[in-house]
Amino acid sequence: MSATPRPSPFSETLAHPGDPLPAHLQRVAERAAASIAPGARPEIRALAYHAGLFHDIGKATPWFQDYLLGRGRRSVLSHHAELGALLAWHYSGALDWPLWQRLALFIAVRRHHGALAFDHWSQLLARTRAAFAEPDCALRTQLGALDLAGIHGWLLERLQLTAPLSIPDPETIESGLRGRAVAGSRLRRALTTLDEALSLLAGFGALLALDKTDTALAGARRQRQVLPVDAVSRYKARHFEVAPAPDSLDARRAQIAETVTATWAAHPEAPLLTLTAPTGAGKTLSLLDAALRLRALIERRDAVAPRIIYCLPFTSVIDQNHAVLRGVLAESGLDAREDLLLKHHHLSESRYRDAENEYEADGAGALLVETWQSELVVTTFHQLLHTLLSPRNANLKRAGQLTGALILLDEVQALPLRYWAALRQLFMTAARVYGARFVLLTATRPLIFRPGDAVELLPDHEAHFRALARTRLHAHHREPLTLDAFGERLVAALADDRRATLVVLNRRRAVRALFVQLRERLPGRPLVALSTDLTPFDRRARIRLIQRLRARGEPVVVVATQLVEAGVDLSFPVVHRDLAPLDSIIQAAGRCNRHAEADGTGEVHLWQLCATRADATPGEPLWRRVYDAALIDVTQGCLGTRAYWDEAEFLSLSQDYFSGCWARQDQTRVDELLARGDLLGVEQGFRLIESAPALVALFVVRRPADARLWARYRALRDDPTLAPAEQVRAFRAFKRAFHERVIQVHVRDGEGIDRDEINRIEAGPATYDRAAGFVALPIEESSCIF
Repeated sequence: MSATPRPSPFSETLAHPGDPLPAHLQRVAERAAASIAPGARPEIRALAYHAGLFHDIGKATPWFQDYLLGRGRRSVLSHHAELGALLAWHYSGALDWPLWQRLALFIAVRRHHGALAFDHWSQLLARTRAAFAEPDCALRTQLGALDLAGIHGWLLERLQLTAPLSIPDPETIESGLRGRAVAGSRLRRALTTLDEALSLLAGFGALLALDKTDTALAGARRQRQVLPVDAVSRYKARHFEVAPAPDSLDARRAQIAETVTATWAAHPEAPLLTLTAPTGAGKTLSLLDAALRLRALIERRDAVAPRIIYCLPFTSVIDQNHAVLRGVLAESGLDAREDLLLKHHHLSESRYRDAENEYEADGAGALLVETWQSELVVTTFHQLLHTLLSPRNANLKRAGQLTGALILLDEVQALPLRYWAALRQLFMTAARVYGARFVLLTATRPLIFRPGDAVELLPDHEAHFRALARTRLHAHHREPLTLDAFGERLVAALADDRRATLVVLNRRRAVRALFVQLRERLPGRPLVALSTDLTPFDRRARIRLIQRLRARGEPVVVVATQLVEAGVDLSFPVVHRDLAPLDSIIQAAGRCNRHAEADGTGEVHLWQLCATRADATPGEPLWRRVYDAALIDVTQGCLGTRAYWDEAEFLSLSQDYFSGCWARQDQTRVDELLARGDLLGVEQGFRLIESAPALVALFVVRRPADARLWARYRALRDDPTLAPAEQVRAFRAFKRAFHERVIQVHVRDGEGIDRDEINRIEAGPATYDRAAGFVALPIEESSCIF
């Protein structure tokens, strides 16, 4: 290596052009620590603060300063993260910290520009120790070019050292790396509990969020906002009857809301809670009202208001609930700015607005959205759980926002059963370590929490279930029926029955086949297909159309996949459901007579539909390759031989079902992988959405605006002047609009489709039908996905 250049005075070094390095480190440290809620484990705040002090300190080398100012090129000597981690490890030895916390600090600084991609927490330090032993180690050269005296003096003013520490040199640093404190066996026993792992992730996430936003906002400080405690009350006063009839559903909703608020107020420190209430009982508004009141109570006590993080399983449901929450804020005179109410999922816009500024999606806006800089966040289970169960910085940078938060998980039965044991431990530990509160909302109450774990916010929920008689489930599923034969029965019934009807099937191809059959046999009858064969843009339009037709009393027939089951506010007097796990059946029943609007009892009919063989007899059931056979077995055992079940019995039915499932389902313990630092194993073992290798992405061009969007995408992709990172940033400006025209479809081998690309398909009768969605290929042209 060349001669070591003269060190630059630390006080004169820069973190970014025009931004002094000491000032940047101080800001990030203080703000990262301040972002950790008061109720969180104090080690998290200490970790966030110290990681902020050290994360960019390695930028003080002449090589990085020359690179920053355009006087030099990027090289191994301009790297800064490992050098900062080395100094963090050295100085933490004079802090009164346990070994796990020192290791956590080292990891946070070392990987703040990269993923936590290893299979044990101790791996990174072991690699650095090995690298430092090499005679031509770049770290030694970098240390020799630092103003160590200036750095030491600056750090002594900011660190609460418990032992005297002199200005470091390579020899003392090497000694610290090789001491008994970091012997391999001892190091591997450090940081091995879930408490410690989650503490690391929160401190690391706070560093990531504040470092990135500090840079994007040029050091500007962001202010927290106030949410009115009575926002839901104002909304209800405008949109609901003030004094509903005593025996009406609205009266029951009001009673449920009052009980939920009173129960949570009586248990303000409870870390784990559940809300078990029938479908259509107003759980969302009831819980939001209680959460706003608890938030105000905590803010008065701690001077910091907890964020409310409201999670749902599907993006279509998020859009619907976000609209309700936007209406709640509007009744209190508040704009739905993103600093107040934020929607975040893979299709959401990255534009961010506060009272003074609007940040575009290709800059600070994306960071503010992705780090959940808001008071009320509406997001998916995927975004929430991958905040902890992921090695990727893009996800982990939200972890600090979970501290102190009120985390509401709606339709929680949608979480895969194989993760229940792991999620129970994850929620219990995060509640303890982060000072967060988790609430699981459901109409079927899965066994994620065991008896005694949580406070039930509706203690008399069984009475509410027993009092309802909106629907009756009729069991026809014991005799398999071909889809064609079912279609004939349905045509015959609908010929004389003008009631609106919903049919829920297990496969997209079945939706298309039945839709075509009904369209041919029932001309003039309003008919809507709804599945993921339609683009997200077209699905939303179909849902709005269904709502309009139902509001006008039209006898619409909807043929849909399971996407209508969880939280979609649709209601029909008649529902037909193909055989599925019992919790899905009960969710489908929640789309029947949801608001007690029908005359008499709503009808839910359960069938076991099968493919049609050549001899017109039933072939493979349509639930196969969609649901686990064990879950269907448990469902059939619970339903037994009875001809029907009334809504009042749904709760006990679901309890029997989940108990049977728990006994038969193997558990995937990703919490244990996380505890020992096997983040690669976590990434492989935890998937809320199963990948399907036979799926390909199609961009559907149906309108001139779609063609213009595709052309914009191709022009950006093919621009030779843009680096990949610049392409990704530019794509954010229209990412949502683009992906709302994309569908994922199954293709057979040999069809000539590149599964790693997004392919363009021109809509038409033979490719993409406006009413029912995808029909068939061919492909006209393709392009890489960003």
